[in-house]
Amino acid sequence: LVSAAGFAGLSDVRSASAQKQFEAIPPSAAASYKFDFEKNFFPNKAAEAANRAEFQKTMKKLEALKGKVITSPSNLLSALQLNDKATLQFMKSYVYLYIRYATNTKNEDDRAAQSKLGAEFNERLSFLQQELMKMTSGAWTAFCDQKPALKPYAFEMRMAGRLKPHTLSLKEEELFSALQPLASDWQGQFYQRGLDLTKWAKIPTANGDLDVRRGRGALRNSTDPIVRKESFKKLFEGYQQYRDFYAFAMTRLVRSRNQMSQLHKYKDNPDEAYFNLFLTVPEVKGLYEKLAVGAETNKRFERLKAERVGKIIGSSDVNTWDMTVVPAGFDVPRFTIDEAGKVMKEATAAFGAEYAKELSDLLDPANGRLDIVAGDSRVPGAFSWSQPGSQISFFYSFSYEGYYQDVETMIHESGHAIHAQLMANHKVLPVYTSGPNYFTESFAMFNELLLGDLLYKRETNPDRKIYMLERLLDSAFAVYPIARQAAEEQGMYDGVTEGKLKSADDFDAMTKAIGSRFSIWFEKHPELSNEWLLVHHFFDQPMYYVNYVFAQMLALKYYELYQKDPSAFVPKYLNLVRNGFDAEPTVLLKKFLGIDIKDPAFVSDALKVVQPKLDELEMLYKK
Repeated sequence: LVSAAGFAGLSDVRSASAQKQFEAIPPSAAASYKFDFEKNFFPNKAAEAANRAEFQKTMKKLEALKGKVITSPSNLLSALQLNDKATLQFMKSYVYLYIRYATNTKNEDDRAAQSKLGAEFNERLSFLQQELMKMTSGAWTAFCDQKPALKPYAFEMRMAGRLKPHTLSLKEEELFSALQPLASDWQGQFYQRGLDLTKWAKIPTANGDLDVRRGRGALRNSTDPIVRKESFKKLFEGYQQYRDFYAFAMTRLVRSRNQMSQLHKYKDNPDEAYFNLFLTVPEVKGLYEKLAVGAETNKRFERLKAERVGKIIGSSDVNTWDMTVVPAGFDVPRFTIDEAGKVMKEATAAFGAEYAKELSDLLDPANGRLDIVAGDSRVPGAFSWSQPGSQISFFYSFSYEGYYQDVETMIHESGHAIHAQLMANHKVLPVYTSGPNYFTESFAMFNELLLGDLLYKRETNPDRKIYMLERLLDSAFAVYPIARQAAEEQGMYDGVTEGKLKSADDFDAMTKAIGSRFSIWFEKHPELSNEWLLVHHFFDQPMYYVNYVFAQMLALKYYELYQKDPSAFVPKYLNLVRNGFDAEPTVLLKKFLGIDIKDPAFVSDALKVVQPKLDELEMLYKK
């Protein structure tokens, strides 16, 4: 997760001064922090092509069962196992092609090949859903009696039945899969092209001219108020250069995705997206509304920090770009890449030996699984992506600079990577290695809370203790800016559908109306109305932010349970992480941790853990 509203709600209190010689990654080691494609993927493009050829062979074997999948237990088991095998082969090439593009967006052929491969996979697998959904419960029971090896696939069969009302005829599904990329797979690349073509301003600093996008961390943490202000304003000016085109792309994205969802008998795309998460539109909107109504707690946190900054700078006119100001003489902690690894290992030490080994393997640059050095033509944000049953990779696009947020991003993404690796270690079936993304996001966000908790608890210096508590609360209160952005995305779909959002100005007005409910800064800074421009997920991973909201609520609940009784919580939690997605989310959460996300008190209970920490911060400020 990378928030696009760092200035508005997730601001980090850091400073680049007094540490001008700091090297997050020594130049001599920079080359080691790039993906080793040969080691972790394929030695060359020919080898990747060979993998795709093997994928084609597997698919042909699977397609040979077309029309016969549920005619016998043996056929059904073969089909399910071939589907697993094809998925592994498909994902190895699919991930490889995307990561080649992500690390160099000039590799547009790889992105096109990835998109084509994904469409082909979905198209050719359409027949399997058609046949699985026709299986009756009685026939399934009889098949399992004859072939016990089928039993682990019980949930997959139930999910096929769940999708039956939203499944078209086979020919329609095949046509749909072929056309889908043409309808709604271009907007993400369009957005990326806009970023690549944008003329980003450079701000003069004591350390030279810094690009407002690539040098955002250093600029935001400058001790010079003019530099901070200009970097804030010039960053938004950069995004505004193509705002009308982005609005055009977004309206087309919403309309095409809605139409595609309606073909599958959903009301609209949010309805389909939430259905796939075992949620409903009223449930999701209800959560956003609860958080908006309760956002005064977040505004209190923002005001407390602003009041303290005002005292430091000797002015009541505090702006969002001032929120990185620290007391005179205070050197903001920064972490070399080696120090970051040690802190991450310490923060997650309670998870035991298996987790520690996987984390060490991930962080070892010799393994070529990190790509965290700045460069041009790289996709925004941070991500971790796995090849089911195999290697995991981590990527952070805008460089590791050693700030707290950089370490936080790494421990977040490592949570994704190790979740996938633990499932592989415990031989989770490929079909169960993916599910509602708010599960894996919750594991990653819990890691963020553990990082902040560790650094706060062990700190003794008063100013550093305040700093670390602010960081912990930034992680905890992240639910509010995340919910704000998720609500903005829902607002886009509602507004475009209702004909209320047509221009960039319309998107700005909607963003400001929603943003003002969650944060104090939207009324003061008109630039924040452009927040919709900064969230790349809206364009390249539509309807994903809902996962972050539910994940953050779950992470806070994990944190509460962990604080109460770590020895009781950790084994249950790790069993959940290892388990995979072989049941509905509500079933898994209740089974392993006794959590009910449908409980009306879920939101208020999860947020209770934050209030004492906020009171503690206020007391530390007074001291």
